[in-house]
Amino acid sequence: MTTLTALPTGPATTDTRADDAATRELFAARAELASLGVTASPSRLERALERLEAAQQASRRTLAQAA
Repeated sequence: MTTLTALPTGPATTDTRADDAATRELFAARAELASLGVTASPSRLERALERLEAAQQASRRTLAQAA
């Protein structure tokens, strides 16, 4: 028998999920950039930097909303 448990919802849960998602994306963007070697194409480096910048902005927004 499987029991389903309702997940809490509401502003606090949504904020936590957004913060978690922003943190995960920032971590992934940093890891992607760090994994690129000297043989990576300039366009690949540019895309990775753009991803990192977007993740940093999203992270800052979630921090500002939490304050």
